[in-house]
Amino acid sequence: MKTFFTVSFTGYAKYGLILLKFLTVFMLTSCSSSSSDSPTTFTPVNTLEGKVFILGSQIDGASGDLLLYVNGTDINGNVLTVTDLKTTTVSVGSTAYTDGDGSLTIEAVSDSDNFLSLSLVTDYSNSTNGELEFVDGIYTELLNNLPEVFEAQIITFSDEHELQQDWTSSLSDLLLVVDPATEVGAHSVRNKTALYDSMHYALEADAGDLTDGLIDRCRPAHIMVVFTDGDDNESSLITSPVDLQTIVNADKTVSIMLGTSDAKLDVLQTLAGDHGAVVQVVDPTTLENEVDKWVSSLQNIVKMTLAVDVSGESVSITIGSQTEIVVSPLELLCTPL
Repeated sequence: MKTFFTVSFTGYAKYGLILLKFLTVFMLTSCSSSSSDSPTTFTPVNTLEGKVFILGSQIDGASGDLLLYVNGTDINGNVLTVTDLKTTTVSVGSTAYTDGDGSLTIEAVSDSDNFLSLSLVTDYSNSTNGELEFVDGIYTELLNNLPEVFEAQIITFSDEHELQQDWTSSLSDLLLVVDPATEVGAHSVRNKTALYDSMHYALEADAGDLTDGLIDRCRPAHIMVVFTDGDDNESSLITSPVDLQTIVNADKTVSIMLGTSDAKLDVLQTLAGDHGAVVQVVDPTTLENEVDKWVSSLQNIVKMTLAVDVSGESVSITIGSQTEIVVSPLELLCTPL
């Protein structure tokens, strides 16, 4: 009897130990799975701040001077004023030029410069709601801050793009359109997100269309501001963001991508290209604050006129600790009317 009791107890203990090990492994596995499946913390992104933008470059056909159009914010995100930008050094090869030295002149752009073409492209798919109110505020402030040196087009999209306003230099016409164009109720059909096709239309327009795309405009500076709250799920003509990046980079378009946390950051970065920036937020109410300094910097765009032969030389600009390379400094563009 004692032997039986001892054997039985030992057996139960053995199986109890096995059960305990099983439960321990199960709990550890469950904890590990739960941890890996939990969502990562979203970190807002803003590459607009702390950046100097060479909006456009051009060789003056009459004088041969190099013209550069520049704005931006300093490394702390503060607006670079005209006074700040007048301290810029323009380097051609190993030779540096400063404002007023007889070769370089830096001045605020005047209303007669007419150097900028601007595309405003807005997602109104069925997932966008309150965001559009803040996009309207950004576009309105942007248009009001720009000197009268620009023309613009306004495009919205869901399943397909809609040209809300063809190219115009009339600020009043643009302001009349931008508000209803960014209101949910203004669009009866709100479905998916044809982001890529719509950006392609903004850049190149459609074959046989009566309007021009951004890259067809002969002004030396091209800016495209795009808002989207998600990833493309409807485009058929352009299926890769890299195809758009190729167009943006070749044109030197300053592509400003505004997105919410539902958009893919790597896609936004690709679409921004080499000369643009990305602002991505989790809370759309913060979007205006994130772009406010850059929008304010548009009041301070300067024209740099360099009366120097830059053939075969590298050209760069430096302000404080920030340096930017001038891409294709010998490009001769047509003169806009």
